[in-house]
Amino acid sequence: MSDRVVRRDLNLLAAGLALSTAGDSAALVALLLRLQPHGSGWVAGLLAAELIPYVALAPLTGRVVDRLETRSVLLVALAGQGALCVPLALVDALWATVALFAGVTALSAFVRPATSALVPAITGEGGAQRGYSRLATGTGLGWIAGPAAGGLLTGAFGATTAILADAVTFALLTLACSAVRARRHPAAAPEDGGTARGGLRLVLGDPLLRTALLGSAVAVGSGVIDNVAAPFRFVGQLGASDSGYGLYLTLWGAGALAGAQLVPRIRLSSGALLALGNLLTGAGIAGIGFAPGLVLAYVASTAGGVGNGIANVSQSALISTRTPAAQHGRAFAASGAVLQTAIGVGTAAGAPLVALLQADGAMLWAGLLTCASSLVALLLTGRSRPPAR
Repeated sequence: MSDRVVRRDLNLLAAGLALSTAGDSAALVALLLRLQPHGSGWVAGLLAAELIPYVALAPLTGRVVDRLETRSVLLVALAGQGALCVPLALVDALWATVALFAGVTALSAFVRPATSALVPAITGEGGAQRGYSRLATGTGLGWIAGPAAGGLLTGAFGATTAILADAVTFALLTLACSAVRARRHPAAAPEDGGTARGGLRLVLGDPLLRTALLGSAVAVGSGVIDNVAAPFRFVGQLGASDSGYGLYLTLWGAGALAGAQLVPRIRLSSGALLALGNLLTGAGIAGIGFAPGLVLAYVASTAGGVGNGIANVSQSALISTRTPAAQHGRAFAASGAVLQTAIGVGTAAGAPLVALLQADGAMLWAGLLTCASSLVALLLTGRSRPPAR
């Protein structure tokens, strides 16, 4: 495709992701604030519902993305997510909220590997890092606007309005994806049948990818305790309002946006960049737990977001460049399952750790453990030569 068409497709995806991420983050803030008064168990349950489908459906999602035309998979899954957001906004029962949210996540389990696999089809393999950076820009912009909007909408109009707004953003993203010209057609016959085990062999059989991914899994599993502890840390301990909690997420998103722009400018291998990003993320989480007041907690949030942005882009680029194009669906689904498993373990540990250590202590120790595991991965992956420029 011409450069103009490549830029057009990337801009459509990035703009759609910006709107959808803003809606998703606004809805997540609304749901967390809806469940927070009922205790950390419900908060952890909601976050678990966001994670489990990625692991449970990994054998299916990778096979579907590799065997069907990728843009079509995106359109069906995105339309389904928008439809499910309507009853999610209207239900009152806590169990129904968690169940419907799990349904939205189940469809997202198709969207993520499909979007990641579509990027090299748009840019060509040599431009994948640029493509992932562009999409991360859209995601970062969505995180800047969405959490603050979610806090404001929830405070002014209630959670229902914020979640219905998310349904609208899914419709807009579906329209954006329908205008993308690039197509990723399936290979004639995947040699290993597209099984989940084949996907795991694909990502864990490469030594560099295995080291980077497992190191990242340990770091992410430790750091995700932040998701459970943060509402209690900011609202309960630091005295933030609903919009103040939204500001924390906005600053994290702003940092992630900045971090995504830094990736092409840092002369390190993608594996070393992934470990470096996780290291900075852990330092930010520990800083939130250690901060004596809101200002320093917000500074730490921004720093953690920068690391998060670096890690996200470098991880996608690493998987894309180290696995065959025809098997990208399975590669992204399998790597996602590994990371989501780690996140699930961290999320399950979140509620008892918050109860045992309080929110600040849980975030401090989670951040320090993230830093320690990232340093080990950085030492191992940093030995590889940086990519040619």
